[in-house]
Amino acid sequence: MSIQKNAGRTAPFQAVGGFTLIEMMVAVAIVGALVAVAIPNYLDWNSKYKLKDAVVNLFGNLQLARMSAMNQNTTVTVTITQAASTNPVGVTFTDAAGAAVLPPMNFVSGLSLTNAFGASVSSPQVAQFASSGRPVNPLTSSSNNLCITTSGAYTTCSSAYPQALNFKNTAGVNYRIVITTTGKVSWCYSGSCVQ
Repeated sequence: MSIQKNAGRTAPFQAVGGFTLIEMMVAVAIVGALVAVAIPNYLDWNSKYKLKDAVVNLFGNLQLARMSAMNQNTTVTVTITQAASTNPVGVTFTDAAGAAVLPPMNFVSGLSLTNAFGASVSSPQVAQFASSGRPVNPLTSSSNNLCITTSGAYTTCSSAYPQALNFKNTAGVNYRIVITTTGKVSWCYSGSCVQ
C-alpha cells in the first residue's frame, strides 16, 4: 500500500541548477569589454568604407564622363563643390550645352574635399574632358584646381600636369583621384600617391 501512496508524488524541493550573481556579473563585464573595443573599430571601418565607396563611385563616373565626351563629340564638365567643410560634397556632370550627362552625385556627410594634407580647399574644383577624351587644361577650368608633379607635390596647374582630387573622412583618411594629362583616371588610398 505504501507503494501506491507515493506513486503520484514528486520529491519535494529538488535542487535547480543556475548561475550565481557573481557569474552573471563576470559575463556582463566580459561582454561590456568586448563591446567597448568593437564599437570604435566598427566606426573607423564604417567611416573608411563610406569614403572608399564615394571615391570609387566618382572614379567610375569620371570614366563615364570621359566616354560621354568622346561618344557625343562634346566637352563634358565635372564640377565638384562643397560650400563648407560641414556640407556634403556634390558633383555634377554636364555637356557643353549645360545639359546633364550623368545624374548628380552627393557624398554622405563626414567626407570633405581637401588637399593631401587634409586642409580645406576652395570650391568648386572642375575637371573637363574634351571630345578627344583628353582633359582640358585644369588651370583654365578653375583656379581652385589642384595639380601634382610626378613626385606627388602640388604645382601650378597646366596641361603638363595631372589634376588631383583629394577627399578625406572624419578619421583623417585621405583618398586621391588623379586625372592624367592623357585623360586616364585612377584612384589610390593615399593623398600623396601619383598615377
